[in-house]
Amino acid sequence: MEKLHLSRRPERINLDEYRASLTRSSLARPENDFYHWLLGTSWTSFLLLVIAVYLGANLLFAIAYLACGDGAITNAEPGALLDVFFFSVQTMATIGYGRMTPVGHWPNGIVTFEAFFGIVYSALTTGLAFARFTRPTAGVRFSKVAVVGSHNGVATLKFRVLNERSSHIVEAQLRLWLIAESLTAEGERYRRSIELPLHRAESPVFSLTWTAMHSLDETSALTECLAQKGNQQWHLLITFTGYHESLANQVYARHVYVPRDVQRDAMFVDIVTVLPDGGRVIDLANFEKWVPNVSDKKAGEYL
Repeated sequence: MEKLHLSRRPERINLDEYRASLTRSSLARPENDFYHWLLGTSWTSFLLLVIAVYLGANLLFAIAYLACGDGAITNAEPGALLDVFFFSVQTMATIGYGRMTPVGHWPNGIVTFEAFFGIVYSALTTGLAFARFTRPTAGVRFSKVAVVGSHNGVATLKFRVLNERSSHIVEAQLRLWLIAESLTAEGERYRRSIELPLHRAESPVFSLTWTAMHSLDETSALTECLAQKGNQQWHLLITFTGYHESLANQVYARHVYVPRDVQRDAMFVDIVTVLPDGGRVIDLANFEKWVPNVSDKKAGEYL
């Protein structure tokens, strides 16, 4: 007798599609882990699902009441789906206006089950909504691209991090990893995880923006990957941790740059503007902007 294997993932995984999916905020999918999908999906999707299940369940109960025949629900028009639908809503919400009541064993049995379903559904949706509200999020955004340009005469990889909230994150830490595929002498494929050192990997207080940099010298494993322009079997993984003052909790964030997200011979547009009086202003509108290392005229046309 064959054993039944329940797997959360499909047996075959397209690595290119998997790398692309890493850039999304959540990998959980309904067919893989429904609970974590409910926690990670957007509020719009969550509320639409709650409403759809609520209306769908009431419609199914209304059809069940109709199947009991005419007279199963007092003061309901014979064959009127809308009447028994409203009766189902009143039953599930335990409103009980008293105008429509069930008659007979089958209608009362359905009412019993629907009342129980309504209590459980209300408890589950309330618990899920509370869990979503109380789940701490970092409120950190990464630049859409990473750029490779010159810094103090050395080729350097750069990416930006933004604190989207007005509160501070203390003891913030960034770590950069290169995840690449390699072949052994025997022809076996394996994945390497190599941590790439950053110029500044810690910040005592992360308030606004952070430009992280990694030097592409002869000791950097990323230099070899970038030199092989046809090599797409790698990606960069960035992890962020810190203590959020307002939430009084540890927060985490991560981001992935696949090869197409790394712009070579480019530089970020400066987000700091110096005023005539010597003051400085941070223009967050330039957070995502970058230009190729060309003349000022072409850079202006590019923007």
